[in-house]
Amino acid sequence: MNKKNTSKTPYRERFRRCNLEYTNERLWEQSYLKARCKELHLEEEYMKYKIRLMISSLTVFVPMLIILIVALQVIIWSFTEYNKYIYINAIFDLGSLILVTGLLSINFFEGFINRHRWVLTFTSTLSAYVVVLGDIAFNTYYYYKSAWPLNTLYDVFVLCMIYMFLPIPSSKAAALLAISVSLTYVIYFIHFMAFNEHNVAKYVHGLDIVSIDFFHYLGFNMMGIFFRIMNDTMVRSSFLDRYQFITEEIWLRQARRQESLLLDSILPPQIAKPIQKSIKEKIMRPDNDFYHLGTSRKAENFMSIQIHNDVSILYADLVNYTQLTTTLPVEKLVKVLHDLYARFDLAAVSFKVQRIKFLGDCYYCVAGLGEADPDHATMAVSLGISMIANIKEVRYVDYYDPNRFTIYELWRPASAERV
Repeated sequence: MNKKNTSKTPYRERFRRCNLEYTNERLWEQSYLKARCKELHLEEEYMKYKIRLMISSLTVFVPMLIILIVALQVIIWSFTEYNKYIYINAIFDLGSLILVTGLLSINFFEGFINRHRWVLTFTSTLSAYVVVLGDIAFNTYYYYKSAWPLNTLYDVFVLCMIYMFLPIPSSKAAALLAISVSLTYVIYFIHFMAFNEHNVAKYVHGLDIVSIDFFHYLGFNMMGIFFRIMNDTMVRSSFLDRYQFITEEIWLRQARRQESLLLDSILPPQIAKPIQKSIKEKIMRPDNDFYHLGTSRKAENFMSIQIHNDVSILYADLVNYTQLTTTLPVEKLVKVLHDLYARFDLAAVSFKVQRIKFLGDCYYCVAGLGEADPDHATMAVSLGISMIANIKEVRYVDYYDPNRFTIYELWRPASAERV
C-alpha cells in the first residue's frame, strides 16, 4: 500500500528542496565576514584593529628596508672595481631610504591616523613611487650619460612592499597602486630596453621580451591580490573569533557572578564556596578521568556533612505568632518581619555570627561556624542582647508587644549539613 502511494506521489513532492541553506555558512568568504562585522556594528572597531596590525607590520618593514639597502651598498662597494661609477647609485638609494622612512614614520602616530585614514594610502603611494622613481632615475641617468641600458633593481621588491607591508587599508587601492607601478616599469622597459637601437636583444627576440615582462608582472600582481584577499579574510575571521571569545568570557563572568550571588543568598559563604570549587573542578577535569582505571580519583562530591565541635547556636521566635498573623494585615506583617530581621542581620554581621535561616517567626544563627572562635558564646550572647535592643527600637502600636519575643542560646557540638 505504501509502495503504491509512493509511486503515485509527484516527483516534486517526493524530492522536495531542502530548506536548510548550508551555503549561507560561508565562514571563510570575505562578503560573509564583512556582512557579519556590519551586523554586529564592528566595522569601525575592525578598522582600528587593522590599522594597528598594519602599523605593527611597519615596525618590521622599516628595519628590513634599512638592512636591505645598507647590505646592497656594502656588496656594491665591495665587489665593484670602478668605484667612481657607483656614487650616484649610493646617492639615489640613500635618498630613497630617507624619504621612505620619513613618510612611513607618520603612520606610527595612531591617534592621528585614526582621525585621518587617507594618510595611510597617501604615504604608502608616495613611498612606493619614491623607490620606483629612484630606481628608474638612476638607470635613466646612466642611459643618457653613458648609453648603458641598465635593468631595474627594485621592481619585484616594490610589488612585495605594496602587497605585504605598506599600510593600505583597501585591497583595491593596493592592487591599483601595484598595477600602476607595474605599468611604469613596463613602459620603462619598452622605451629603454626592448626597442632601444643600441640594444642587441631587440634584433634577437623583438616583442618576446616585452611579453615576458608583461606576463611576469601580471602573474605577480595576481599572486599579490590573492595574498591581500586571503590576508583580509584571515584578519577579519580572527577579529570575529576574538570578539566572540571576549563576549563569551563576559557572559561567563556575569553567569558566575549571578551564580555566586544566588548561592550566597541561599547558603552561608563557607558552604557556598566549596560547592563552587567542586563544580569548577568537575568542569575542568577531563572526561577520561572519570573512566581511567588504575589512578587515584578524588571524591565526586565534597563532604556534605561537616562537624563543628565548638559553636554556639542562637535562635529567637515570636510568642503566639499564629495569633499575630490573624490580627495583623499581610502587608503590615511582612513589613514588621522585614524591619526586624534586617536589624538582626546587621547585628549578626557585626558580631561575626552566621545567620542560618529564618522561617516565619524563627530566626536561627550560629556563632563560631565560619572560623574557630573561643569567644563564640560571648558573641552569641552579645547578639542576643543586641536583638533585644533592636526589638525595643521597633514599635508597632496596638499590634506588637516586645515581650512576646523569646531568645534561646545553646552551646554544644553541632553538625552542619547542606540540603
